[in-house]
Amino acid sequence: MQWSAKRIARSPLWLLFPIGVIYGTLAVMPLALIVRFSFAGGLKQYRAVLASPLLARIAENTVVVSIITTVVAVLLGYLLAAALWRSGPRLRVLLFMLVLLPFWTGVLVKNFAWAALLQDNGVFNELWLVISPTHKALPLLHNRLAVIIGMVHYVLPYAVFPIYTVMLSIDQRLERAAKSLGASDFSVVSRVIVPLTLPGVYAAGLLVFIISTGFFITPVILGGPADMMIANLVDFYAHQLVDFNRAAALAVLIVVVVSVLVFIYQWCPKEGQYGKA
Repeated sequence: MQWSAKRIARSPLWLLFPIGVIYGTLAVMPLALIVRFSFAGGLKQYRAVLASPLLARIAENTVVVSIITTVVAVLLGYLLAAALWRSGPRLRVLLFMLVLLPFWTGVLVKNFAWAALLQDNGVFNELWLVISPTHKALPLLHNRLAVIIGMVHYVLPYAVFPIYTVMLSIDQRLERAAKSLGASDFSVVSRVIVPLTLPGVYAAGLLVFIISTGFFITPVILGGPADMMIANLVDFYAHQLVDFNRAAALAVLIVVVVSVLVFIYQWCPKEGQYGKA
């Protein structure tokens, strides 16, 4: 027993004990309480949530908005990652600053900034009224378009860096070898660069989609009543109906769905990294 105590004391694993306590207090315990509240009265709360007519419509809206946000963010992120990969040192620093800019401001500041830009007398509509023959403002605010714009602005760095990291690992000799064999620039990009960067695209798409499904503030500020997302429904149960048990049940369902997505991703073949797996 004494030998075991000395062995444990010498092990560096005991240094993780404070982190484990903090993580358990701040993450595991609240999650356990949510699960406990969700099972108050058995499965009654889950049946009530699943039978609600709001759930299907809001879940569909969440999935559609998240998919559109993911596609747009990954496409823009791929272009920015490629620009970072190909640019020189000075231009790369500037592009990094632009990509990291969303991290330097709070989500409320970004949303209110977009609200000011997209409103009827905002910058975009002022420019549109100058060039438009009808002189009629475009409905850019309090709709799905505004929500997607705000969400893409927030998640764009999460799409850039996984793709950029994969691009950095690409051997430049592969591109030179393809050109030496007569491949055009388009063939090099489509048959060499893109397949090798697919793992980064998969990771970026999954990360952006998971983050997008949990948006709360952006739909409230930039969207309208029809643009409510699943996180807003949890808030509706908790603060409007004051039904914490039903809100907890919906939160647990969201965690389960997201966990399933992560599990499925782990089993997806990583094509393009070392050929088809």
